[in-house]
Amino acid sequence: MLLRHHTLPPRHRLLHSFSPKGHQPPPPPHAAELWIAKALASAAFLRPHSLPAFRGVAPSPLAVAAALHLAPCADSALRLFDALHSPSLSVTPSEHSYRHVIALLCRSGRHGDALRLFDQMTDQSGYFPDAGFLSFLACSCTSAGLLDGATAFLSKASQYGCSIEPYACNRLMNSFIDHGRALDAIALFERWIQEGLYTPDVWSFNVVIKGVCRVGDVQKALELVERMDEFGCSPDTVTHNILVDGLCRVKEVNKGREVLRRLQRDGVCMPNVVTCTSVISGYCKAGRMEDAMAVYNDMVGSGITPNVVTYNVLINGYGKAGDMKSAVGVYQQMMLRRCPPDVVTFSSLIDGYCRCGQLDGATGIWKEMAQFHIQPNVYTFSIIIHSLCKQNRSEEALGLLRELNMRADIAPRAFIYNPVIDILCKGGKVDEANLILMDMEEKGCHPDKYTYTILIIGHCMKGRISEAITFFHKMVETGCYPDNITVNSFISCLLKAGMPSEVDHIMLIASGRASSSQKVSSPLSQSLDISVAV
Repeated sequence: MLLRHHTLPPRHRLLHSFSPKGHQPPPPPHAAELWIAKALASAAFLRPHSLPAFRGVAPSPLAVAAALHLAPCADSALRLFDALHSPSLSVTPSEHSYRHVIALLCRSGRHGDALRLFDQMTDQSGYFPDAGFLSFLACSCTSAGLLDGATAFLSKASQYGCSIEPYACNRLMNSFIDHGRALDAIALFERWIQEGLYTPDVWSFNVVIKGVCRVGDVQKALELVERMDEFGCSPDTVTHNILVDGLCRVKEVNKGREVLRRLQRDGVCMPNVVTCTSVISGYCKAGRMEDAMAVYNDMVGSGITPNVVTYNVLINGYGKAGDMKSAVGVYQQMMLRRCPPDVVTFSSLIDGYCRCGQLDGATGIWKEMAQFHIQPNVYTFSIIIHSLCKQNRSEEALGLLRELNMRADIAPRAFIYNPVIDILCKGGKVDEANLILMDMEEKGCHPDKYTYTILIIGHCMKGRISEAITFFHKMVETGCYPDNITVNSFISCLLKAGMPSEVDHIMLIASGRASSSQKVSSPLSQSLDISVAV
């Protein structure tokens, strides 16, 4: 009856569902063993209490391995494994059974159970992993974010009589860097090389060079490039891209350009668009636009096609330098070379026009975006709304804010709302500012300390002191603590309004010696609002 409930998979699937690098699957089981395997798997899945009845059958390790391959999921495989090797059945687990179940558990994200079984495999059963299986386990832990666990496994490679495969170490070091632990990656690289646990390849050096550049140690990066020859490696284009980018990030752009020139001169490892764009970006950030364009012209002259990032970097650089004629010239080159612009292109142009005070140019670019079916992002909105507010064009800013609120794909941020709230408060329109605050909160956007400071001072200027006090308490209660500017400005308003008791309370809250819920009674705070001159 049990056998009809479980279908045996094809033999090739049964034997090869997990075969880690360097590990050979067991020989195919005989027909009788396949029948036992099917019965075991069915019993474990449908009637686990009946498993002890198989003690008299004495299933072989091959039958057990086949049964584990029949398990429909990692949980069933682990339950069957534990039952088969419990005292009631006392089947000696095979190395292949361990490996298969551990792999299933890892692929199901159950690394705790996988590591427990791995310890049992090595400590109790005496099976040691080979380099392939150790790498698989370490990479699985790395993907799950268990970086220290993966490090512990690979560090024991010599105890297991195997070496570390470079790709496993490379993935681990790369994850350390991506998690902001570049120094751990560098230390690991140095230690494992010194201990002879693994031989690094080009990828290894590229990863660790990226790590040292992240922490700003470009000299160390240059030393690592020199060391590559010791291990039979030669720097490739990726190596040079990382190195050039690292040099430019620490403002050593001239050195980055020298590396670029050397590559072009030697011709062994040719630079690509990433290499050139890194140098161009470095010059743009330094405001050296002539040098940036010189590299761009060399790049085009050598047959390297600029991409959208290259053009965006140049447009942004010219915009920040206030040279919108050149920025538009680069944009036109971009169109002539049939390189489609993106939201960053238009945002950079809008930002450049706004910096130059040419808002009509910025709004023209805003409209041009629609022709390319490109939607502005949160930063595009922020740039133009802020500039409109600076020029006191509040109605246009409010219109864009309403457009933003209709966009379900954009999560609003406080820095977008703050300029609008500020211009309304300065114009005495505190009720409209309060409505903007309500819209902001309805969209799930939490006010920041600047929002509250603007509202507190704005209500004081309008003479609505009690509302200003309410905003201050709300600010503190929501965990948004005021800075000295907020406190000093508010205290100045309260003193001008003749409210010393409230001043004492505000100072106690600001110093952390009182909570906002501990109200201080003040006759003036209960009277009509008093207008103050700020």
